[in-house]
Amino acid sequence: MARGIPFIALSGTVAAMYDSFDITDTEITFWTSVIMLPWALKFLWAPLLEMFKTKRYFVYVSQFFLGVLFALVAVSLISDRFFGLSIGFFIAIAVAAATQDAAIDGIYVNELSAKEQQQFAGWQTVFFTLAKSLFGPGMVALAFLLQESYGLKIAWMVVMLIYAVLMITAGVISATKIPEGGTAVHEVESAPEAAVIYKDVMLQFFKKKHLFFGIGFIFLFRLAEAQVVKIAPLFFKASRIEGGLGFDKSDASFIFDIVGLFAIVIGSLAASYFAAAKSFNHKTLMTLCAVMNLSYLVYTYLAIAQPVDELSIIFMVAFQHLCYGFGLMALLFFILQELTPGKYRLANFSFAMAIMYLAYLLPGMVSGFFSDYMGYYEFFVWIIICTIPAYIISALVLCHFSPFG
Repeated sequence: MARGIPFIALSGTVAAMYDSFDITDTEITFWTSVIMLPWALKFLWAPLLEMFKTKRYFVYVSQFFLGVLFALVAVSLISDRFFGLSIGFFIAIAVAAATQDAAIDGIYVNELSAKEQQQFAGWQTVFFTLAKSLFGPGMVALAFLLQESYGLKIAWMVVMLIYAVLMITAGVISATKIPEGGTAVHEVESAPEAAVIYKDVMLQFFKKKHLFFGIGFIFLFRLAEAQVVKIAPLFFKASRIEGGLGFDKSDASFIFDIVGLFAIVIGSLAASYFAAAKSFNHKTLMTLCAVMNLSYLVYTYLAIAQPVDELSIIFMVAFQHLCYGFGLMALLFFILQELTPGKYRLANFSFAMAIMYLAYLLPGMVSGFFSDYMGYYEFFVWIIICTIPAYIISALVLCHFSPFG
């Protein structure tokens, strides 16, 4: 829950806040993208978390910092220069939140056995999604409600102070209630010593056997998925003349942000218990891969047939998202089993998750070009073609990673 709150605050609430202050779309899209960068770059400082204190220490200290920083954002709204000040505070919040996430991952991979990691991976998705649902759209709605009685600045100050209280409360709980997650792998006492350990952390990860094959697996597994996630909501909102389904924004939002998220959560939970019961092996991986990638045929059918019955469309999208949530967990299981083990488990996991994020980001960046060039029907046919490398690379995993034998 605590890792979901700052993420949704920065990925959703901030844009709504700036929009209400009449900041231009160009500035909003640019700066909100900059604000989110620390989640992709956290691997750069994750090795430092292996050198000092316990993982729990970094969790609750980050949460206390987050509380203070959200409070400073609230205060900055009073200033005429609030935009620049708030951007600075939000970047600091993103760094603290990314640090919190890395430390939480460190506790997860150090305290749980491999089977427990698989079994409970889905529950991470449940509570992360719950936090996004409660403290994203809910906080925006609260701000709009307060704005009518107390004005724009007071409304958003209240929202930021609520975030501050939530994170400080999380820090108090974390300081005493969560496991330590292991002490420092190497205690360091000087900057030169820290530099040596930092280098060793990097080398240990990049010396992993078949690392680049593993990176290729992550990229190819996400090749179709990363494009679909970007284009599917646009397909639903596009007019039928343009090849879309002609849903209005509110209906499309309901389908993807409520029905879709709920289905993803159910699928993730099912995958966790499926992998824990069967063990994550070659057969399990191929099953997860097939379930996820075959589900994209739903969009191909919708683009070809363009049905008009909204209820049946909603059920088809729910089914697709359930399969998507089920299959995508294969990447997390693969990272936990093949790329995380070693002396520096926290850092290894952070490196691998950064690769996973990049594998989502890059295909998503070019998906709009393909969609505009091809049209929706041809684009979703293209997506089915893009699933072929996922099957091939999943089959080849058997040849490179011994636990899959």
